[in-house]
Amino acid sequence: MLNLRTQSGYSLVELIVGLAVLALLISLGIPEYSKFIANARIRAASEGIATGLNLARAEAVKRNARVELVLTDDLPVEAQVNIVTPSTAGANWIVREWVPSTNSFNFIEGKLGAEGSGREEASVTLASSSADATYDGRVTFNGFGAMTIGQPVSFQFTYPAAGACAADGGPMRCLNINVAPGGQIRVCDPKVTDTKDTRAC
Repeated sequence: MLNLRTQSGYSLVELIVGLAVLALLISLGIPEYSKFIANARIRAASEGIATGLNLARAEAVKRNARVELVLTDDLPVEAQVNIVTPSTAGANWIVREWVPSTNSFNFIEGKLGAEGSGREEASVTLASSSADATYDGRVTFNGFGAMTIGQPVSFQFTYPAAGACAADGGPMRCLNINVAPGGQIRVCDPKVTDTKDTRAC
């Protein structure tokens, strides 16, 4: 009686074809993955600033005091609360309360811009601006939750190293934060132009 054995496994040709297909899929997926990571960093950076703004406004109402968020490149620690240098493109932020009786600030919270956003690699850039000539990187809320300046403040988050913003025909979903004089804080997408869409700026 003839006993036939069957062999299991892959031939060298099958293995080479499989590796070639895998290499092709990886080469197609890496650019999309890089774009996904860059967009996630933009979102994380914008959420970090939005959190700070919401905290400053809530503390101003709760304490019935003047509370401000200060964008800065200095370390956002309590020791710097009275000497921090404001910057309209600062990577970090400090929330502090003005105390008139001591003519100084109380530290509430500070955050490094690099936390969660990849900004330590200078990847996500922030620019903030206002039509108010006194704006220098500080957004101050009064006890009613409104800003102390009469013009809106806008924060723009981009990732130039990964490409242009989608609004300019590039691959990046850049985001803006708009703060109205009344204190309303909105994260929006400049690519969305339909005014009925809640994501529109």
